[in-house]
This record gives sequence, C-alpha cells and structure tokens, in this order.
Amino acid sequence: MIEKKEKKLTEKQLYNAKVKWFKEHEYEEVKPLEFYRDLFPIGTFEKEKDYDLEHNTGKGKPNGIMVRLNVKEGRKQRLIFDDLETIEYEIGNENVILSPIGYFGRSRKNENAKLLYAMVFDLDGQEMEQLRDTLHQMKKFIPKATYVVLSGHGLHLYYVFKEPIRLNQHVVRELNKLKTGLTKRIWNSYTSLVDPQFQPIAQGFRMVGSASKLGKRYPVRAYRVGERTTIKELISYFPKDLKEWNEYRINLDYAITTPKEEAKELWPDWYHRRIELGQKPNRWYVKRALYDWWLKRLRGGEIKVGHRYFAIMTLGIYAMKCDISFEELEKDAYSLLVPYEKLTDDDGNHFTEDDIKTALKVYHEGACNYPRDMIGKFVGLDMPINKRNYRTQEEHLKLARGIKGLKKQMGEVSEGRPKGSKNKDYPKAEIIKKWRADNPTGTKAECNRATKIDPKTIRKWWNSVEIAYESRPEQELKVAEDISKYSEKEIR
Repeated sequence: MIEKKEKKLTEKQLYNAKVKWFKEHEYEEVKPLEFYRDLFPIGTFEKEKDYDLEHNTGKGKPNGIMVRLNVKEGRKQRLIFDDLETIEYEIGNENVILSPIGYFGRSRKNENAKLLYAMVFDLDGQEMEQLRDTLHQMKKFIPKATYVVLSGHGLHLYYVFKEPIRLNQHVVRELNKLKTGLTKRIWNSYTSLVDPQFQPIAQGFRMVGSASKLGKRYPVRAYRVGERTTIKELISYFPKDLKEWNEYRINLDYAITTPKEEAKELWPDWYHRRIELGQKPNRWYVKRALYDWWLKRLRGGEIKVGHRYFAIMTLGIYAMKCDISFEELEKDAYSLLVPYEKLTDDDGNHFTEDDIKTALKVYHEGACNYPRDMIGKFVGLDMPINKRNYRTQEEHLKLARGIKGLKKQMGEVSEGRPKGSKNKDYPKAEIIKKWRADNPTGTKAECNRATKIDPKTIRKWWNSVEIAYESRPEQELKVAEDISKYSEKEIR
C-alpha cells in the first residue's frame, strides 16, 4: 500500500501550527510591552521631558530608535523614551524595525550606538520539524535563548544580557566575530532548511507586537524560554574548530567615550573641529569601479533566496564607500526588484519594495566601515582580494614598474642573484639547476625520477635559471595544444 504524502502547510497554516505548538508545550507568551520592558528596564532611556529635541541632548542616557517603512509614506524614524510609549503606539503596524541598542542622538549610525542589550539571531527555513529541533538543541548544543520570537516565516532568538555591553569600534568588531561564529553553530542542518545568513549585531528586527510579513492578523510573538546571559556564556558555545576562535580579546571594561572636558584638554584641535564647529570626521573614498563591480555581481545570478535583502544592503555600503549618490543607488537597487522577486520559492517568501526601502537605510546610517569578508558572509558570496585596489591592469603595472625603477635607483633591488652564484639557502634549487644544465631537453617528470625531489619544489625552481637548448617539435606541438585549450576556456 502506497503511503499518502503529507500535505505541505501554507505559510499562514504553518504560523498557526507554531503558535499552537508553543502553547501545547507551555511556553509563556510575553506581551509586547512586557517583552520590551524586560529588554529595556526602567531607567534605561532618557525621559521625554528631559530630552532636548533641538540639540539632541539629555541627561547622559541613550534612547532606542524605531524605524517604520512604508512604500507610500516612506521611512519614519522615532525615538523611544523610557516610558516605551512609542512602542505601544506601533503595536499592530506593519514594517516596524527595532534594534536591541541604545543610541546617543537621533540617528542609527554606527558611531551613535553605545549600549547593546541583547544579541539576536535570525533563523529562517523553519518548518515544524526545524522548530522542534531548535528548542531541543537549546538543552545542550546551542545556547538557550532568553526569548524565542515567532517573526512570521522564521524565528528570532534573543539572548538578553544581564548587563548591557558598552560599545565602541573595537568591541563591535569583536562582537560581530562572535555572532558570526555562533551563527554557524545555531544555523545548522537540523534547525534550518536554507543556507546560513550572517548579520551584524546592529541589525534591526521586526518589533514584537507589530505585523509580520503575513499581515496584521499574524503578529510577531515572543515566548519566554531561558534566563538572561553573559558574553562569557555565549563564547563557551563558540565552535572551537573555527579560525576566529583565537581572535577573541573582548574588553568589556572599555569606556564608552572620553568625557568632553577631558577630551578638550587631550585633543584641543579635534575638540574645536568636531565639537565646536560640528564638522564630520574625514574619511577616504574608493574608486567607483568597486561599486560597479559589486552591482554587476548582484545582477549576475549569484544571489539566492535568503540573501536578497543583504545584497541590497551591501550595495548601499559600497555606495557610501565609493561616494555614489543616494539617487543613483536607489535607481540601481530598484532595478533588482523584479529579478529578485522571480527567485521566490514555494515558501512564498516574497521580495518587495519594503525590503529594498529597509535595506537602503544603511546608506543614511553611515555604515561604510564593514570589511570585505563580512560583506561576503552577509550575501553568501566569495570575496576575492583585489590586489590592484580596483585599478586597471595597465594602471597597476605602470605603478609597479615605477616603484621597482625607483627602488633600483636607490640601490634597494637588483635583477636577481649575481651570475654564477650559488643558492646556499636552497640546495635543492642548485640540484635542479645542475640537472637542467646536464639535461637541456629534459622534462620535469624526468627530473623528478632522477633526483627524487618533490614535484612542487621542481616546479618552483624550474624557471629560476635560463637553459639554452633546441626545442623539440613535439614540445612545440604540446605548447600549441595547451594554448588552444586555454583559449577555448576563456571563450566559454
């Protein structure tokens, strides 16, 4: 008897099944305001009455920043004060984004991020089996989240800290490494059906209580699972076989900032320029060839479902790095809407204009300091190092020859070893040299059989000396065949 194949649930049916599963397993659902009061305890943020909106100053406490995106209304950004009234106002609304971070100022720029209250992991590709496995693995294999949030399509795992982490550029880099390593552990073949997606610690997530992508009838829900955690506890779950493991030197006592009075005495020029005159920090820009190269890759069919949002976000990062106007960036980003929407799979995870609007906010937040390898992880692509710094080959060679010529004039380089000299540091090179002199028509394979030297070493030193000999016809024919073969590859 042929067994009937189990009917696949629709997205909305799957959402309802997950809500039912949490209830049956007695996980406590936490109301939105209760969730955010636990994340941001009383006294965390400035009070609205103490905040000077004109000068963006208060009594020394940060504020949360909420972003709501809508195709018709555009991007709206509001401060979250200590009473959390802004959050209460947005319950039930669509496309409401919030980061677990306290900011100084009204902008979500990286340099304004001062306190991190939780580390959050996005987990997509979640059927019922993956949901069960995720909660099961929290018993031992992956850290137990403080809250598991049902975001609609997937889960958001909130690891709320016992004490907020003070942020600066160094700590942000180290925490991003930690999050990358933990993502590789949390996002495994049992917890997700799709490839891992890597996100920075400042990533915003749909607000608990707001509408999910499925609509207002399917809100983002939070369930209490574990206790608050610490950085040390999270590091204990870091995969020890990853190369990043030995790179952790997180200094949690690192000061948020130097007091202005002290900074005025230490760096008077900086204080006058940045504080008194309000000038922006200087930075350098990359040639626009980098932006064009990246846009070409995003249009080349390499991006998969699950990485489309980050593809647009990284395009915004490169636009900042290359000093591309927002108008040009916006036009290029929307040109990817149709081809990226065509990638939508059976799960119905559509790619919309709202996704593009959300991703493009990175341009206004000053996120131009993301390194190459992190950008590659965001979009799931290899990021080869461009050793020419995006110069053309002709420009690169001209520069290299100029530098070499200058070094020769200064006596710092010469053209190889003096004729007839021996390479005492590499005796095998001398053996290969002598064998070639005695066997001018010999091959590398014959040299290997005669000298027993490793083929890699023979290849390394084979052309280190010039050997005069008459070429054999069969050798010329082989060279011609090789050239033809590689030419065909280039054409393809």
